[in-house]
Amino acid sequence: MNTTFSIRVNNDLKKSFLTKSKERWLEWASLIRAFMEKYNANPNIVKFDIDDTIFDDLFKNKTVISKLEKISDKLDSIWF
Repeated sequence: MNTTFSIRVNNDLKKSFLTKSKERWLEWASLIRAFMEKYNANPNIVKFDIDDTIFDDLFKNKTVISKLEKISDKLDSIWF
């Protein structure tokens, strides 16, 4: 069973995408389908945010904590 997808995009983005896909002799719909299949197989291929575990690991590091405390102390002395 097939279905239709309707999305809203910036006109310049659409034109550029269509031009680039034509230059490579690719149908734009095939590219979208290929991306959807790859994304379904591995949703982690696209990231829009910063992984929180990076910060968790940083704040467990004693060297980082020490440097942050020094920066905080310096800012306190400047502002207060």
